[in-house]
Amino acid sequence: MTECPNCKAPVREETRFCSACGQRLQTQSSTSDAPTVPASGGFSTVAHTLLPGMRLQGGRYLVKKVLGEGGMGAAAQATDNRLDDKPVVIKELISDSTDDARFQDDVRNFKREVAMLAHIDHPLIPNVTDHFQEGSRYFMVQEYVEGETLEERITRLNQPLKERDVLIYALEVLDVLDYLSQQTPPIVHRDIKPANIIIGSKDKKAYLVDFGIARAEVMRNAQRKQTTALGTPGYAPPEQYQGNADPRSDLYALGATLHHLLTNRDPRHHAPFSYPPVRTLNPQLSPDIERVLTRALLNDMTQRYQSATALRQDFVSILQQRFGVSDSLGHYGATSSSSLPAYSAPTTVGTPPVGQSGGLVPVGQSASGAIPPTVRMVPQGGTSVTPPVLPPVYGPPPYTPQSLAAPGWAGPQSQPRRRQPWWLFLLLLLLVCLLIGGGVFFYQGLLQGKHTTTEPNKAGMGVTQIGNELIGVSDGSYSFDTGRANGSLMTQAAERYRQGDIGGATSLWSQAAAQVTSDAEPLIYLENQHVATVPHITLVVATMLSGDGSSVGAGRDNLQGAYLAQKEFNDGAKLSGGLKVRLLLANSGSKSTYVNQVVERIKNIVASDKTVVGVMGWPFSSRAVGGAQLLGEAHIPLLSPTATSDQLTGISPYFFRVAPTNKAEAIAGARYVANTLHAKSVAVFVDVAESYSQSLAQDFERQWQSDGNKLATEARYTTGDGASIIKALPGVLATHPDVIYFAGHSADVNVLLLNLPLGNIQVMGGDALYELNGYTSSARAGFSRLRFTALAYPDEWSVLGKEDQTPGFFAAYSATYNPSRNPPPSVYGYTRPTSDVMLSYDAMTALLKGAENILKTGKTQITPVDLKNGLAQISGSHAFQGVSGQISFGPNGDPVDKAVVILHVSNDGYIQMESGIEGRFSLK
Repeated sequence: MTECPNCKAPVREETRFCSACGQRLQTQSSTSDAPTVPASGGFSTVAHTLLPGMRLQGGRYLVKKVLGEGGMGAAAQATDNRLDDKPVVIKELISDSTDDARFQDDVRNFKREVAMLAHIDHPLIPNVTDHFQEGSRYFMVQEYVEGETLEERITRLNQPLKERDVLIYALEVLDVLDYLSQQTPPIVHRDIKPANIIIGSKDKKAYLVDFGIARAEVMRNAQRKQTTALGTPGYAPPEQYQGNADPRSDLYALGATLHHLLTNRDPRHHAPFSYPPVRTLNPQLSPDIERVLTRALLNDMTQRYQSATALRQDFVSILQQRFGVSDSLGHYGATSSSSLPAYSAPTTVGTPPVGQSGGLVPVGQSASGAIPPTVRMVPQGGTSVTPPVLPPVYGPPPYTPQSLAAPGWAGPQSQPRRRQPWWLFLLLLLLVCLLIGGGVFFYQGLLQGKHTTTEPNKAGMGVTQIGNELIGVSDGSYSFDTGRANGSLMTQAAERYRQGDIGGATSLWSQAAAQVTSDAEPLIYLENQHVATVPHITLVVATMLSGDGSSVGAGRDNLQGAYLAQKEFNDGAKLSGGLKVRLLLANSGSKSTYVNQVVERIKNIVASDKTVVGVMGWPFSSRAVGGAQLLGEAHIPLLSPTATSDQLTGISPYFFRVAPTNKAEAIAGARYVANTLHAKSVAVFVDVAESYSQSLAQDFERQWQSDGNKLATEARYTTGDGASIIKALPGVLATHPDVIYFAGHSADVNVLLLNLPLGNIQVMGGDALYELNGYTSSARAGFSRLRFTALAYPDEWSVLGKEDQTPGFFAAYSATYNPSRNPPPSVYGYTRPTSDVMLSYDAMTALLKGAENILKTGKTQITPVDLKNGLAQISGSHAFQGVSGQISFGPNGDPVDKAVVILHVSNDGYIQMESGIEGRFSLK
């Protein structure tokens, strides 16, 4: 921990501002391409100044893409044109310091890190190949490892990895950790996690990367400033938060990593330092691996494994006894010659080792049981397969650095490197030529395919086409929601706008808005044209405008609410100094993984357009989690209208939300089920891999059982996979529950309603069941079974007896989206706002009130950090009345005592509100 220079409150080292007083702990970004040097000579901290297309060292290095930011640096993939565009990774110092003395401290630490890595000589740690300084900016260059991180792999597969493969990867990582622990002084990585282990695409070996917060344990008992790095919550051990990390801390983090890989249970989504026995989550695992991981994950560091060697021995034993694989890995990546027999050609399929039945049987095994790395593994009675093999022989023994902090910074260029034979360079040159030729064909194929990128002449603005979706950010240059009757008009308008024909685009947007009056997208683009030439602030609306019906429906609601707030503030001149409001639209489409692409574009836009100060979004928790983390690192405030996952609580000081948390919903739901439905036994449906579902179910179960009630069973399903719900249903019904609590979305509960047999079982859930676009007409037969908590309801004011206080929002909604007062095609969308529209309006209003809190002090233009501070002021006596209830933010960004309503479906199919609510609705 360190302390805030303003109020002296304790703050985490990677924190960019003080949560106690709001003081910024980092200097502001520059509007230029290069960082600005403060008057003191310190470093201007600019998140991701390594931008695509940037050239460094006189053009030698060309930045291709940003990889991320963490610890003390930002990293990017680049090419080295002196080595035929060889891929490399460039890391730049990102300092949290605001004064010259502290900045120099950070520079020394950065140089120490480079020197440390330069002296590391392990084949599974990428080598440092260069370092340099440009102005006040410091850079390090490392080898690029092409492959897939274990986090990417388990996300892609969405299931536990095989025990045998995980153990082999673990041996390779332990070899690295053993090497680091033997250095003088020992080196602690401090951030072992799946995202920092890359499986090479060519050799299939596990490489340990990202030493950004690694520390050599120097002067342990001397008086010195504590420079603790906290690592990643969920993987870091307890002592690391207290500044007491040593090599045993990395063994704990590795244990947490293996627990994640073997169970597909992400520890970041659960209470810290809590790991259920792995076989309760994956019964196929061996009792031995459960025993080993239980010990590795003990909170008391004196009771867990004391060395990488000890943990390694137990893993080797499991591999030998369970899989018949002998250890071929010696110290520091070298294959032990004494443990391997001379290679002989594979023979016939052998018999299993004693005590082993079935599984993979080694072919060509020696009497000692050791297996050459190239030998095949053949299933009994099956065909041959080629699993990952234990590492082959690597280079020389480790080099021990004389000093990691030597004066003058002896960098990697002073480090002797291994010489390669001359013929290898010729071979590499030939391969480079082949790769360049292949790259040309690949690029041509890419342009002919369906994954293309189009950029207007605005930094960061633009989209990437993935299949039929446009993913990115638009100011009107592209239209995202083209699946309506006005889709052709919207596409034509965007094309005219890109061509600079503003008049033509405006005319087409007006026609599109008249054709589908409930479509807010053309209305936003039209309003933007009205304020484009006058002083304004810009906010981004981040949502989903392509994909399934539920996602697109939520996105349309977000735009409707955001536009009403934009129009209200502009027409009413509600921002000081005559500032107007401009909105950009960001579409992350059908997959939560697309959020990263959108965030990168938003960050580039913020860097180039200083009117952009914040983001409203995302509506779904699965999108908001990634967006909150990445935007928070870039100091860009994100305010979500409807994301409720508990994982978002305190996720970033730059994250706020107007929706109550899953915990608040679950408590209200559990009390309603017990007190109103008089249920005694409840079965719960949960998708443990989906953030919203997992936390909602966990909160409900905890409250339900703490109240002394019975949990009949917990049934697991997969979001979007109706078959998984149907498969689990018979087991649920066999427990005879009074109520089924469905922690999920409307499209999935739709499947449950269609397959639930006739009877009296009621279905209760959370706010996601209020996504009406997810229900099919065939599910209406069971619609009256539904009860759910909700975040808002359009008749809330009248039900609570406050009809005379009803805000003008409701009249404005009908006038805007049904200007001709035509009979609506449905009860929602023209004259009646959904809860998502109400919360989106409140979210955009909160962002604008946060901006006004800063503008009224006399500032004529605000920054994203200003907006964050302005939002933090919306609390206590400065709370405001929203259409969904009081809006007041706590220190963690969550709403304070926000109203939760209970809805039910009547026998004739209408959604109605119960008379009572949980939380505070009105300020009066």
